[in-house]
Amino acid sequence: MALFLQAVYSESLYLLLCLGAFFFAERARFLSAGLLAGLALLTRPAAVALLPALAILAWRSPNPRLALARLAVAPAIFAAYPLLLWQQRGDPWEFLHAQGIWSRELSPFGPLGGIWNGLRAAWAGVQQLASGSHTHAYWPGVDGTDPLRVAAVNLECFAALVLFAALAAVAWRRFGAPYGVFSTLSLAIPLSYPSERWPLLSMPRFGLVVFPLFLALASIGGRPRAHTAIVAISSLLLGVAVVQWALWQWVA
Repeated sequence: MALFLQAVYSESLYLLLCLGAFFFAERARFLSAGLLAGLALLTRPAAVALLPALAILAWRSPNPRLALARLAVAPAIFAAYPLLLWQQRGDPWEFLHAQGIWSRELSPFGPLGGIWNGLRAAWAGVQQLASGSHTHAYWPGVDGTDPLRVAAVNLECFAALVLFAALAAVAWRRFGAPYGVFSTLSLAIPLSYPSERWPLLSMPRFGLVVFPLFLALASIGGRPRAHTAIVAISSLLLGVAVVQWALWQWVA
């Protein structure tokens, strides 16, 4: 999914801001961390995952109350966006309602709803690929989309979720709670808003910007054989994604 770091998406900007926020928070410069976290919130609502992680670092500082107060600049910066929408569009929460375009709705079961639907879609994908049918659909996809294509996308997204969940556990164990909390919440937020037809829509791309996952992957890749496997598989999948992107196919 690294191709999205050079596409006209907010991934590269968001990644930079997240890295900067952690960089300053680790050095007890919480006002700078809060400013960058606030800017990250303006790139995507899922950046709220930064706040609890930075709050843990702030709580561990010599003056936790002052550190938390300085981090509070982040939601204050974000508040400018709904106020602007209210002034221009008459609805301060229009950015949340826009998720309906992608058939995303808040699950009453939170991230468990996304996991369950993703698991069901993945199993339907296995059945679809096993049948080889281009007509009978085991999972309702977008009208006009080959059911085999739907199956492949749902399986890809579920595989990404399994990988990211495992890496989040590694990141928490090896790098501490702030990095684990950020990773876990970054996955839980899109899981709480599953898409009706593609439950784990864009999960591979969402994971791209959760940098602790790649710190965990790097720690696993310290062994030569693991490193070779990671590079080989990633290169192959990147090649497939770039070809799909060049052919105007849906990627991630």
